[in-house]
Amino acid sequence: MLRMAGALAAIFFTTAAFAAPTATELFFDTPYLMRVAPGTTLNYVYKHTTSKKELGEGFDETMTMQVAAAPEDAAKRVADVVIHRGDKEGEAGPFPTQNGNPISLVLLERDVKEMAQLSKGSPFYIRNRVREHLAGGTVEPARFTYDGREIEGWKLTMQPFATDPNKDKLQELAGRSYEFLFSDQVPGGLYAIRVVTPAKDGASNIIETSLTLTGAAAPAVK
Repeated sequence: MLRMAGALAAIFFTTAAFAAPTATELFFDTPYLMRVAPGTTLNYVYKHTTSKKELGEGFDETMTMQVAAAPEDAAKRVADVVIHRGDKEGEAGPFPTQNGNPISLVLLERDVKEMAQLSKGSPFYIRNRVREHLAGGTVEPARFTYDGREIEGWKLTMQPFATDPNKDKLQELAGRSYEFLFSDQVPGGLYAIRVVTPAKDGASNIIETSLTLTGAAAPAVK
């Protein structure tokens, strides 16, 4: 009887340990940067491709997110993002943050702007639909390779406009899908984002955007 109870307890606690987080917990509520030491730099590559000139030009970028302690509270974090495209440099931030990873906001804000321009729709409407679906997306276990290691984590997927009442105005953009890969085993908690817009016939993709973590640099030892 004791042996059976022990076995059941082991099963219960193993299942609990691997219970999937909700989409809200995964994207909005987890304090990823609180686990990153102040002075750490997180490095990402950003790629954007289009199949037609009227959809905009493709480009490659590198993004460096510098994590620091918040001036008002050293236990909190603030992040600045430096963006390089060719010989051009831009910035985003600062992002005061306790939860989530603000690098995702850089991609999503660009995504909203792009959709609004291509559809001639409201960026406020598009942004709200994306946010709603981020809180209710599908979460499932995932594995991927980072820094030569196999990582276990979670995949969050969503299609915010697939059943939208205004999807006819969005045309092919209504089929846009989003995939986020998260894991506590990678610095910053977020490994990659992939946003894909398929052609109406599904034979190819007309727009693809990706953001991928390539590494992290620890703060210099003083």
